[in-house]
Amino acid sequence: MFFPSLLHLLILLGLLLITINYLGNLQTFRFPQVSRVINPPPFLSVLIPARNEELRLTPCLDSVTGNDYPNFEVLVLDDHSHDDTAGLIDRHAKGDSRIRRLKGQDLPGGWTGKAWACHQLSQAAKGDLFLFLDADTRLSGTALSSAVNVALEQRSDLLSLWPQQEAKTWSEILVIPFVHLFILFYLPHWVRGRQAQLGAANGQFMLFRKASYEKIGGHESVRGHMVEDIALARRLRREGLKVLNLDGSDPGAPEALVRCRMYTRFAEVWEGFTKNLYPSFDGNLLAFFVFQLLQILIFLTPFLLIFTNHAESLVYSEIAIILFLRLSLANRFRQNYLGAFLHPLGQILVLAIAGNSLLQTFRRRLPWRGRHYAHT
Repeated sequence: MFFPSLLHLLILLGLLLITINYLGNLQTFRFPQVSRVINPPPFLSVLIPARNEELRLTPCLDSVTGNDYPNFEVLVLDDHSHDDTAGLIDRHAKGDSRIRRLKGQDLPGGWTGKAWACHQLSQAAKGDLFLFLDADTRLSGTALSSAVNVALEQRSDLLSLWPQQEAKTWSEILVIPFVHLFILFYLPHWVRGRQAQLGAANGQFMLFRKASYEKIGGHESVRGHMVEDIALARRLRREGLKVLNLDGSDPGAPEALVRCRMYTRFAEVWEGFTKNLYPSFDGNLLAFFVFQLLQILIFLTPFLLIFTNHAESLVYSEIAIILFLRLSLANRFRQNYLGAFLHPLGQILVLAIAGNSLLQTFRRRLPWRGRHYAHT
C-alpha cells in the first residue's frame, strides 16, 4: 500500500541522515591529542555553584584539587543551602588555600538561580580562564591540564567537555543516554559558522576565555534562561566566536577525563529533564513539536508497527538500525547496554517528560532546586 511505503521511506531516510550526521560528529567530538603544552600555564578559576550539595560536593572538590594543573583557584558559591554545604566547603578550604567559599546573595527578579550563582562566581574570579563545573562532576587527575592545553591549542572561546554520564537506577538507565543521543544524532557539530541555533554546551564542564565570556555579557546575558549553557553557546556562535564540544568520556583510557552522575532517582530525572527540554528551544513552539514528531516517527514508530498489520520486513530492518545506533552510542560513551535494548521505553518516557516540560512552561512553574521559574 502507498501509505506504509511512504512511512517506511521517511523512517529510513531519517535513519540514514542521522547515521551520517552521527558518524560526522564522532570525528569532531573526539578529544584530540595535545601536540604541545602551554607554558607558563594561564591562571585558571574553577567556579562551582552549589545549592544543597552536601552529598555530592566532596568528590568534586577532591578531584579538582588532586589535578596536576599547577596554577588555579577554586571558588565555590553556597547558594542558600539548607544542608551542610557551607560547612563542607569551609572544611575543605582549611586544608587547601586554593579553595574559597562565596556566600550567595539573594536571587534578583528575572534571574534563574544557577545563572545568578555563576554570575557572582565570575565577578569574584581572578583567572584568565573560567571553568564552570557542576557540583556533581568529577575529574581525572589530568583533566584540567588536558582541557586547558586543547582549548589554547584549538583557540576555542568555549570548550565544553561532555562527561561520562553514570546511570544506576532504572530511570537513569532509560533516560540519561538521551543526553548523548540528542547532542550527537540531531546536531551537526561539524558545521562551523555563526548559526546560533546549532550552538550547544554542557554546563557540567564549560571552559571559557575570560575575554570571550565578558564579550557576550557572561551569565548576565542569559540571566532568565533555564538552559543557560546552551544559551551561552548560541550567543558565542552568533558573535562568530569558537565553541568546541568534545568527548570527556575518553573511551580509550582506563578512566574518563570527566564523569558525572546527574541524578540518583526518578523524581530527579523527571524534574531535571522537565527543566531543560522545552526551554532549550527558546520558546519556538513549532520547532519543539517538529522535533517531538521526528522522534516519534524515526525512533518509536518502527516498534509500534510490530503490533499492527504493517509489520513488513522493513520494520525489522529499521529496528535493527536503531538498535545498532543505540548500541554504538552505548559502547562509545560507556553507557549501560540495557538502556539501548530498552530504547522504546526510554523514548516514551522522554516524550512524556517533554510534554510535562511544555505544560510547566505554560504554567510558568518550571521546577529546579526547590524553586519555580517562568521561563523567558
